[in-house]
Amino acid sequence: MENGFIILFGLSMLYLASTSRIISHIRILVMQGILLFLICILGHKSTPLLDIAFLIIETLVVKSIVIPWFLYRVLKKTGANRDEAANIPHFYCLVISSVILLAGFLASNCMIGMKNIAPLYFGISVSVIVISLWLITIKHKIVSNVIEFITMENGIFLLSLSVAGEMPVLVNLGVLLDVFIAVYILGLFVRKINKEFKDLEVSHLSELKDYE
Repeated sequence: MENGFIILFGLSMLYLASTSRIISHIRILVMQGILLFLICILGHKSTPLLDIAFLIIETLVVKSIVIPWFLYRVLKKTGANRDEAANIPHFYCLVISSVILLAGFLASNCMIGMKNIAPLYFGISVSVIVISLWLITIKHKIVSNVIEFITMENGIFLLSLSVAGEMPVLVNLGVLLDVFIAVYILGLFVRKINKEFKDLEVSHLSELKDYE
């Protein structure tokens, strides 16, 4: 069951790469937060009660509710419904993302038997990180880049679980705080850009300058 949720987590990135609807991207964030919660609960059954409480706050509350809700508000005010101007058509995005995910599966098979590393965790998490970084480079909407940044952090969260026998609470807390601050600042930044340019294309960032 645990491995099934990990695979489903990786497959969610394929849907992210294949659609231009930003609201669907936000729903993927909700789904990933729930999957991370289930993965942690099933994979760390002996986790202390305090860690479980932190896990619920981090995955179910912050990743599945707070951050998606904040992004939805930004999306509603800016009106950026689609990101159709990517450098690569969505079909090729899906093919390339599938190749990256397949490489992660193959890497996890090669790592079976290694100590202190959960192979499937490691392979899928690295694939998610690579796909997120790649999507950031080809997407044009700032909101899309923010969402891919969050999926990359979700991959880092899963990666931290692959190299530790116990849930690294301090590491996750530090990453979560950085992500929360980054998303908040980026959300304000997106709204300011939208007021100035009436669009959220990344290319407009080159036009920003200080006024004397």
